[in-house]
Amino acid sequence: MKKTLLWISFCTLSTFSFAQTDSLAEEAIDFSQFDQVQESPGTKRYCTNKVLGISPNKLISIGYDYQAKHHFANYPVSGPEGHSDISSASGLRLMVNYPIISNTKGLITLGGNYWRTSYSGMTNLSSVNNYVIGALKERGLTTIGINSTIFKPLNEKYFLLGFVSADANGDYKLSDDKLGDYLTAPKISAAVFFGKKRNDRSILAFGVSRTYRPGAKGIIPLIIYNHTFENRKWGIESVFPARAALRRTFNPRNLLFFGYELEGNSYSIVNRTNNPAFNTLELRRSEIRPRITYEFALKGFMWLSLQAGYRINYNFNIDSEDKFRLLGSDDPYYMENKLTNPLYFQISLNLVSP
Repeated sequence: MKKTLLWISFCTLSTFSFAQTDSLAEEAIDFSQFDQVQESPGTKRYCTNKVLGISPNKLISIGYDYQAKHHFANYPVSGPEGHSDISSASGLRLMVNYPIISNTKGLITLGGNYWRTSYSGMTNLSSVNNYVIGALKERGLTTIGINSTIFKPLNEKYFLLGFVSADANGDYKLSDDKLGDYLTAPKISAAVFFGKKRNDRSILAFGVSRTYRPGAKGIIPLIIYNHTFENRKWGIESVFPARAALRRTFNPRNLLFFGYELEGNSYSIVNRTNNPAFNTLELRRSEIRPRITYEFALKGFMWLSLQAGYRINYNFNIDSEDKFRLLGSDDPYYMENKLTNPLYFQISLNLVSP
């Protein structure tokens, strides 16, 4: 019930609040990623996805995410409870996103991402035999993903937009001898939208997504609203309820954002024991991140992004099998976990589009 109320209050936030992948995620669609297309005289006119004043698209991003000290506790259906103080959770975040087709009749991009989270200083273990605590401490969590976005203009005002991604999520490292077990069973996410180019400063679209952002697999309606106000100093960048941001533009090379993002996915916990109960375990990770972000140009197309916020745990439970969970479902988890909520910081160096 507590989680249901949290989710309802989260979804009723106004769209000027902020929301990346898991991003990586299908909802983290940035309309600035596509270049304007030159039209020939006499050709049929199509709308573009450009919005004046929107933040530049990141073609390549190298970042680092850090969560401060917090506490972890889990409560399995059977067996001992586990508790641990986590001194920090941190890891590298890499992203590549580039348009491969760009013309008046369609736009297609391909992308890839790598996310890593390691858990340090897991002390005060009350149960050294707890399988989940052991997996997080020894191997952490990793995501390797690929994705594609398709923009199809229908005429001067209306367009279709589609997104699909495949993410190999789990308790592994790149050197893991079981890496193939994760790569051959990716989590598939997808989204489709129908939208309108209202004017050069505004785009509005409605869609639906098959997503893992709440942790478990689910179907969620989405609203894209990218808008720059007439004074060009303020704007909104949102894919609600996944993310939303109020943007303050000091100049085209200095931007400040106030908002949030719902970040999450489902992670396979591969069985490395003789216990058959661990054959289908998955970690449902989902968190809400209220944050402030400052992005500015260093030189040319190289930008730096500095972010600070508060990581609010929504879901960190263990489930059996990859199944749908409807909002408010009372189906018991294999193991219920609790994380306290720390401050977090993120920095990234980005090559942005012209």
